[in-house]
Amino acid sequence: MIPELQLYQVCLDISPTEFDRLWQLLSEDERSRCDRFKFAHLRRNFVAARANLRLILSQVLHCKAADIEFEYSDRGKPYLRNQPTDQHIHFNLAHSQNIVIYAVCRDRQVGIDLEYINLNVNVESIANRYFSETEQKIIQCLSITPQEQYLAFYRAWVLKEAYGKATGQGIVNILHLDFAKLLETSNGEVLEVNGWILQLISNEIDIPSEYVAALCVSCE
Repeated sequence: MIPELQLYQVCLDISPTEFDRLWQLLSEDERSRCDRFKFAHLRRNFVAARANLRLILSQVLHCKAADIEFEYSDRGKPYLRNQPTDQHIHFNLAHSQNIVIYAVCRDRQVGIDLEYINLNVNVESIANRYFSETEQKIIQCLSITPQEQYLAFYRAWVLKEAYGKATGQGIVNILHLDFAKLLETSNGEVLEVNGWILQLISNEIDIPSEYVAALCVSCE
């Protein structure tokens, strides 16, 4: 793994007491965004994810978590407003169900994605509509082993999401890219695409087997 890169994992299923503690770390804007969620579990997830992001970044920046300020790209990707001029800290996060993962990297853009493997999805239909021909063939050939088929599909999806988040293009614009090389290989294999390094996350953090995650980092 890239030396400048750090990965983290946090459980979003927090207690009311922890919710109140983490709430104090949020900005007024974040609190306002949280209040717009209709359901309690979504408010809980938002507070846990954003406050823990602040805690992680505060360790990297050696500052108070509540003092961190964010700005956002046109596509809503957060980045640091007030980081020191001698540091260029890039970060990204992704959550699914009750898990959130974070990537923090010095001097390199980064994107990360996490998905719960939902066995009720028609993966062949989605792949045929959005994936490259090579990816489609791999997923179709694995139909006799559904567990492997779903794993290949979700691997393709998180790789595309991570690439889209890292590059800022959004997944809709990069679905045609071919990541077939990583769909049937062991975790840890690396693929370089247009100056970006992609890999599936395996042993770097302890993600449960019913999830799939991927990482994308700029080569320089």
